[in-house]
Amino acid sequence: MIQEQQKEIGTGRRSTTFRAVGAEYSGVRLRVVLKECRIAPMEFALFVRISPQRLNNWFSRGIPEQRLKNIARLLSVNADWLAVGTGEKYVTGTDLRGRRAPARTFCLPSGRDAAD
Repeated sequence: MIQEQQKEIGTGRRSTTFRAVGAEYSGVRLRVVLKECRIAPMEFALFVRISPQRLNNWFSRGIPEQRLKNIARLLSVNADWLAVGTGEKYVTGTDLRGRRAPARTFCLPSGRDAAD
């Protein structure tokens, strides 16, 4: 659960509300992809040049909209899936003849190494 503090207008008091962290946040899906790809969060934070604290904020609050497409491209996942959870998880495209090409990812989510 995440706590949010909201200041009541005119009273100066703060009220605390709780909201559940669920799959509606892009941060949850980011954590899933990193785990599937066996990428340590610290390594990913260093790679995208953000602090580990900021990455933790993304996990709990979601990826900022201005960074979402870039992060999706880096992880070879569908930006719509990463943002809201709709559509196919991995990016697919078309080849030069207009046929659907398989998804390309830089990780192997099935747990196999690239040498297999």
